[in-house]
Amino acid sequence: MVVLFLVASTAFAVDVDGRIGTGEYAREASFDNGNFKVFWTIDQDRIFMALDVKANGWISIGFEPSRVMADADMIFGMVPPSGPVEAIDAFSTGTFGPHPPDANLGGKNDVLQFAGTRNGDRIIFEFVRLLDTGDRYDKKIPATGKLKIIWAYGPNFTFSAKHLKAGAETLDL
Repeated sequence: MVVLFLVASTAFAVDVDGRIGTGEYAREASFDNGNFKVFWTIDQDRIFMALDVKANGWISIGFEPSRVMADADMIFGMVPPSGPVEAIDAFSTGTFGPHPPDANLGGKNDVLQFAGTRNGDRIIFEFVRLLDTGDRYDKKIPATGKLKIIWAYGPNFTFSAKHLKAGAETLDL
C-alpha cells in the first residue's frame, strides 16, 4: 500500500525546465485549434503550469477576470530567441487593460519559479505559484473545481503590445 502511494504521488513530478515531458502534468487543455495549450498540476499549496503556444512574442494566461480582462490576475511569459526568459506577474485594472506588474500597484511578484524554451514556432513557458499568495493582486486558485481563465499571445516582446489572439475558457481543475 505504501509503495502505491509513493508511485502515485510522484506520477506528476514537474521539472520546471521549459520543457513538457510525457506525463509531467496531471491535466491539459487546448485552445485556438492547438495554438494555445495549457498544462497544470496542483501539488499541495502550489500550481505548476505550462503554456505551449504557437507564437513569436509574449504569451500569457489570466485568472478569474470579472469581465473581459478586468480584475484578472495575469502571468506573462517572455521567451526571446536570445536573452533571458522573463515572468511578469500582472493585474488588469480595466476591461481592456492596462495590466501593469503587481509590483507597480503595491503588490509583489509571486512567480516562485519559471523557465522557457523556443522550438521552431512554439514557445513553452512553465511557472509555479502558490494557490493563495496573499497578494491582493492575485486570485486564489482553487485546488478543485472550475477556474475561469483568459489567454493571449502577442506579436513581439513589448509587454504593452496588443495581443494577436486571445480567448476566455474555463478549466476543470
